[in-house]
Amino acid sequence: MTAPRAWLRRLTPSSIHSRMLMIALLPALLAEFGMVAYFTSQALATAEKALHARATSSVRHLADALPYALISGDTVLAHHLLETEARNNQLAFARITDIHGHTLASAGDVLDADQLADRYRQRARILLPSAVVQDNALPANPATASDLLGEVEVGVQLDQIATFKRNTLIHAVLLMLLALALTGALAWRLSNRLAGQLRHVGRVVGLLACDDLSVRTHLPPEGEVGALAAGVNDMAEALQTHRGELERRIREATADLAAKKDMAERANQAKSRFFAAASHDLRQPLHALSLFVAALKARNQQPEAQTLIDNIEASTAAMELLFNALLDISRLDAGTIETHPVHFPLQKMFVELEQQFGALAAEKQLRLRFRPCDATLYSDPLLLERILVNLIANAIRYTDDGGVLVACRQRGELVRISVIDTGRGIPFDQQESVFQEFVQLHNPARDRSKGLGLGLAIVSRLGRLLGHRVDLLSHPGHGSIFSIDVPSGETRLIQPPTAAHSPGSIPADALVLLVDDESAILRGMAELFDNWQIDLVTAHSADEAEHWLTSLDRVPDVIVSDYRLPDDIDGIEVIVRLRQKFGHDIPAILVTGDTAPDTILRISQAGFPLLHKPLRPAKLRALLTHLIQQARAAAMG
Repeated sequence: MTAPRAWLRRLTPSSIHSRMLMIALLPALLAEFGMVAYFTSQALATAEKALHARATSSVRHLADALPYALISGDTVLAHHLLETEARNNQLAFARITDIHGHTLASAGDVLDADQLADRYRQRARILLPSAVVQDNALPANPATASDLLGEVEVGVQLDQIATFKRNTLIHAVLLMLLALALTGALAWRLSNRLAGQLRHVGRVVGLLACDDLSVRTHLPPEGEVGALAAGVNDMAEALQTHRGELERRIREATADLAAKKDMAERANQAKSRFFAAASHDLRQPLHALSLFVAALKARNQQPEAQTLIDNIEASTAAMELLFNALLDISRLDAGTIETHPVHFPLQKMFVELEQQFGALAAEKQLRLRFRPCDATLYSDPLLLERILVNLIANAIRYTDDGGVLVACRQRGELVRISVIDTGRGIPFDQQESVFQEFVQLHNPARDRSKGLGLGLAIVSRLGRLLGHRVDLLSHPGHGSIFSIDVPSGETRLIQPPTAAHSPGSIPADALVLLVDDESAILRGMAELFDNWQIDLVTAHSADEAEHWLTSLDRVPDVIVSDYRLPDDIDGIEVIVRLRQKFGHDIPAILVTGDTAPDTILRISQAGFPLLHKPLRPAKLRALLTHLIQQARAAAMG
């Protein structure tokens, strides 16, 4: 069954044009064939009847005319009658036989009986004139009939019928072919016209599908195809109207969203400017305070005052931690933090974190456990450690009973590090908001000992920066699980730790230039440098710095400048100006309390080391020592 069906499918035309031609031609072909066959058979039957009738008429006519010639014995007359009849009626032969079967006269081509198969023969008796002649009826014994004179026989060629049949069939086939050609031409024209209209409608529908809603069909609306074309036009009109309405709504929604986005961006920029300005203004006195505390601690010789100085220093350090959290957010938003991924063992980091948080957990009577892990990671260890520090600090801070577990497990090409606590948990509808700035669910009184609510915001930003996914699973009253997925590393690519070198000391003849518009900071730095026994020149501006350096006739080993200075001049311009004056690239450090992302980005692009207020004296001294030794080594080389 499969083969016939496949054969039928191959024979069935695929295009509507071919199908219409087949539908038109097949019935016409069948009808024409039937009509030709019918009329041809009728014509052949009529011709055969006419041939028989001609033979019968000839034999009767001769039977009526020959008795007198036979009675008189006039064979010449009889022969003449046969010739005339054969010529007039196109007889193949005609002959007269007596009652004994002997031929008396003949005309035409008379053959033996066995050779007359291709001829139609007709006989008639020749009777005396008074006898009653019966059609084609011969007595059983013609020799005994006294009134029988003989017998006449005529024959006609059957090839006349065959020739007529052949000619008739040829004419019928030609007529059928002509009719079929006319029918095909008419069907081709009609089907071509209909197929063209359908192709036109199809092209329009295709263009509509390709989002060209301006096209229309151009057909008269009469008939089914016209109704189809009109329907397509109506559909295109409706689609175009609907799309126009949608585009209008989209434009309105886009404009509304753009306005809201612009408003949100302006609000965010205003917030950033406010925090940057507030941070800068608050860091200035805090910076001066930290400098005075460092100087006081170095000069204090009374043990009873040391406790008070330590408390002031601890409070200053706590404020510095809060400001540094804001600074981290600004640096992450500015994109100035670069990642440096390496292959390193995770267990070493776990040991350091356990040492860092063990005392804090014990103070709250919590159990802090680090499950041993032999995994090797590929990431930035400093930034990843910052993430884990924030997560562990948060877990300890918001866990009142039980403990905190830090563990890892392999997940394909990733290592999942999880910080699991038995704390208060986070409701599901607030689990996204905890990663936003200044969000603290369990600190309604805004207790500063619990931070600013920036820890998880920093975790989220660092996770995006490193490309590490951060997940949260938590249920109120059942604790929380913070997880981070880190790519696996290769143990053979772990670099051995480099030996730490002592920064050494600042040379005794070193000179440092400090430019800052805050007199309190200048006094605090002067006290600090006096304790360090380092020469320091302080100035409020670039002009004042040039004046003092000219009067001393010395070039500073390092320039330390505040970023924000009066008269719309920043520290970068001061450094560039002093470098140009003295003719070489003097090492420089920028100090700022500004945490605005654009400020941090500009300083980073300038390529100067950056210290944020309030700065730690030990960090400043280490950086000064490094820059001075580096510059003098380069000069000697």
